[in-house]
Amino acid sequence: MADRFYSVVRGEQLPVQVTEGAATSGEAIELRVNDTVYTQRLDVILGLQAILAYLQTRETTPIA
Repeated sequence: MADRFYSVVRGEQLPVQVTEGAATSGEAIELRVNDTVYTQRLDVILGLQAILAYLQTRETTPIA
């Protein structure tokens, strides 16, 4: 199995605008999910929620 990559370009906000692939797209906003976990959808969702909460509460602006 290979890692999965999910990406959007700046300004895209809809699920239909997400690109999914087996290799990096090189977009500015990209998520790599290791092949050891992406089969467990809930684990990925919980991890994303933790990252989102971190960005909303602790990360400085602009993101460094």
